Amino acid sequence: MKSRVLVDFKATVLEFSRSPSAIFWTLAFPVILMLLFGAIYSGGGSGNFNLYVQDMDDSEWSRSFLENLTATGFVNVNMINTSLDAQQVITDNSLTNFLIIPAGFGANLSANESAVLEFRKDDSSQSALALYSIIEAVAQQMDPGLQNVSALISIDEKSLVFDDRFKFLDFFLPGVLALTIMNSTVNYMVFTIVEYRNRGIFRKMMTTPLKRPEWLASRILWQMVLGFISLLLILGIGVYLFDVNVTDDLNGVLMTIALILAGTALFTAMGMAVAGLIKDEQGAGALAGAITFPMMFLAGIFFPLEMMPEYLQTIAKVIPLTYLADGLRDSMIYGNMTGAWFNLMVVSGLAVVFAALGTVLTRWKQE
Repeated sequence: MKSRVLVDFKATVLEFSRSPSAIFWTLAFPVILMLLFGAIYSGGGSGNFNLYVQDMDDSEWSRSFLENLTATGFVNVNMINTSLDAQQVITDNSLTNFLIIPAGFGANLSANESAVLEFRKDDSSQSALALYSIIEAVAQQMDPGLQNVSALISIDEKSLVFDDRFKFLDFFLPGVLALTIMNSTVNYMVFTIVEYRNRGIFRKMMTTPLKRPEWLASRILWQMVLGFISLLLILGIGVYLFDVNVTDDLNGVLMTIALILAGTALFTAMGMAVAGLIKDEQGAGALAGAITFPMMFLAGIFFPLEMMPEYLQTIAKVIPLTYLADGLRDSMIYGNMTGAWFNLMVVSGLAVVFAALGTVLTRWKQE
């Protein structure tokens, strides 16, 4: 009996070792999760928050205040030209925080009078809430040699959205849509191509007039249909169950449609390119997961990018999902057409690159 158990155990170990998918989900996947979450939360990088500041005072006191903010080690101060309209800058760049140091800030402190800072923040952004706490702490710790200095500097909080109608789910929904498009298209294409190739379906298709670019176009079209079905489902749940607010501006709607089309084309082509590197169905799941899961957590869908170390923020800037999610937020929530256009151009350009790559890598025969 003992020998039979050992024989079966060895057979099971051998079977496991020959399954890339099982190895990935059992061993590699938890390692990836730990590395990602560990890097995000352990402070392995600087993890600085980006604070956008308009210094209308430009005095020794205001400069000292900004130096103290930087000295905390948690804040990167980005100065905004004082000639620009604050709200326009916020809208054009989809900012989640904006600090205004008003004229007279230093003069008031010198005269032992109260000075008020204006901090505009997105209440749904964890990074903006953290920045408020840092600004408040620095304001209380400033020591200009005056008594009761903590009572002299106060912070006037204002919402970036003046009608206060946005919630966290409003900003989360576009990310979920982008994530759905990526997962469904990449996984569908990877498994479909590997199956078609191994079952000899592609070999039979080679005898027909259908070309590889035409087949790719057909799959992109199908995924676009699924993408709009997902959009309707996600919007329906978000709007009717959770009162999510989505812009009904025509330009925003058209831009959202364009982004969904471009995003679907991008990730369908990416799935095709990835499948060109895989020969068996077991490896398909492992490689697809190894590509989509890091993008899922590094594209700023679940965690604000500002929470991550700088090296992870740099990685996020080269992840396609980041641009699709940001573009959908710009078009569906912020109404930022400038940002949406930029993200659309990036997604569209990447779609062309991966479509060409996928067409070259995909072979309609089993090697």
